[in-house]
Amino acid sequence: MESESGKLAKFDAVDRAVAILAALGSAGGPSSLSQIARKVGLSQPTTSRYLSSLVGHGYLERDESGLYVLGIGLYLLGQKALQHRDVRNLARPQLELLHQRYNETVSLALWVHNELVVIDCIEATQALKQGATVGLPNPWHASSLGKSILAWLDETTLDILLPKTLDTFTKNTLSTKPLLEAQFQAIRSRGFAVDDEESSLGGRCIGAPVFNASGRPMAAISISGPISRIVSDEVASIGNVVAASANEISRALGYQKPLPLRPVMA
Repeated sequence: MESESGKLAKFDAVDRAVAILAALGSAGGPSSLSQIARKVGLSQPTTSRYLSSLVGHGYLERDESGLYVLGIGLYLLGQKALQHRDVRNLARPQLELLHQRYNETVSLALWVHNELVVIDCIEATQALKQGATVGLPNPWHASSLGKSILAWLDETTLDILLPKTLDTFTKNTLSTKPLLEAQFQAIRSRGFAVDDEESSLGGRCIGAPVFNASGRPMAAISISGPISRIVSDEVASIGNVVAASANEISRALGYQKPLPLRPVMA
């Protein structure tokens, strides 16, 4: 049976290995043995033993100059961790916070096989409300969910997602691709899109994109309600809150870079 001191020694070893990985992760570039040892507060012989072990497992690598960098093994582990992250579970706390704050319908939609499908929704408890149906697709061009994603995509992908003729739902629907694309710069700049009675008269919806670890807009969240409650003067402030919530979900999915400055490939 393993002694208590033996268990503590193992935990201490794990802490040291993690400290070395963290030091290399925060370094501006490849690091030498002496630099790493100094940063983690260990002797060079001790640090060398840990480095050799981490290199052997593929978590660190040595470049042509003999300096240490993070290895492909860490990347592969990270990818496996991200694959097991369910966007619905990660988004749910943010949806609940938005619902508690505004008591309006909040939705999460996922980009699946060229369609934008609502996968989660918390409806407003008020009698007059904008509804959403889980499992049904949203129109790309006439919803804040769709427009918030489209604004980040390249022309080729837009042509795939958008039909030749855009359906018209109300007098406010953006019925041509040029009209739709004219909003994209503003959407990217402010971080959210607005459906201003474009899918249904009397309703207003504010949506923001969710990015995955590679920077692809894979989903979107929104808050929707009647124009009598989501008034024009409050669109900007509500939009900033929705965008902040979407950013939190993106970070939980592993997205760490600033938002792209130009459209990205799907």
